[in-house]
Amino acid sequence: MRPVTFHSLVRYTDSNSTAHWRPERMTVDTARRHIRRGRHCAATVHVYETTDRGGSSFHVAYVHFGPGRWDNADFVTDIYEIPTEALTEL
Repeated sequence: MRPVTFHSLVRYTDSNSTAHWRPERMTVDTARRHIRRGRHCAATVHVYETTDRGGSSFHVAYVHFGPGRWDNADFVTDIYEIPTEALTEL
């Protein structure tokens, strides 16, 4: 089961627009590893708990890598949508 939806945004150097990719699905374990990696790389990491329009609870993890991480990008932002039930399942 791949309950996490992952979005990635990039602003390339000398560009006025932000590139984004089609959302990808991944496992909770993979998402946790990526979020931890962001914390170790001194990225800005925020986790919010919210609900969708249907009332289902989920977490949004926002990982923002600033300039200097990549040569050709001003920033990279990764967004993870994680259903709360996926975090609490055994």
